[in-house]
Amino acid sequence: MSTIPDLRTEAARLLHTNRYLTLGTATPGGAPWTVPVTFAWDDADHFYWWSASDALHSRNIRANPAVSLLVFDSQVSDAEAQALYGEGTAHALAPADLAAALAVFYARRYPDPAVRARKARGPAEFQGDSPKRFYRATVHAYSALTPEPHPVHGSAVPHRVAFPFTTAWAKAHAPG
Repeated sequence: MSTIPDLRTEAARLLHTNRYLTLGTATPGGAPWTVPVTFAWDDADHFYWWSASDALHSRNIRANPAVSLLVFDSQVSDAEAQALYGEGTAHALAPADLAAALAVFYARRYPDPAVRARKARGPAEFQGDSPKRFYRATVHAYSALTPEPHPVHGSAVPHRVAFPFTTAWAKAHAPG
C-alpha cells in the first residue's frame, strides 16, 4: 500500500532525475496539445522552460494560461512506472523577472559552474525581437500514480491520487 511519504519521495526523485516534462495546453477551441520541454524547478512550485514565442503551446498559454505538467521516467518497466502530475497556470516572464528565473534554470540544468558559464543565456535572448520566450508555470495541485487498488476496478487498472507535495519538500529531499 502506498503512503504519502512514499509518493512524495518518488515525486522528488522524478524531479531530481528527469530533464524533460510534458507540458499540456489547450487551444482556444479546446483542442489539447502536449509537448516535451526541457525544464527546471525552484522551491516555490514554479517550473521554468523556454520556447519559441510562436510555438502552438506558447500561443495556447497566451490565450489560456491553464496548463498541466507530467514528469515521468520512460526507462522503467510497466510494473515500476510512476509519474508526477501537476495542474497550474503559466505565462511568459516579463523582462524584469528574467534574470532571477534564468539563474534558477541554469543552476539546476548545469550544476557544474564551468558548464553553466558556457551554456547559460542572458535575459536579452528572451525578450524584444527575439523569437524565444522564457516561461514559468505555477503548480497548484499535484497527483501521482498509486499502487493501491482502484476504488471501482480493484487491481485491474492503476489510478492517480492527489497528495500534498511541494517543490520545497523535493529540494530538501534530494535522492541519494
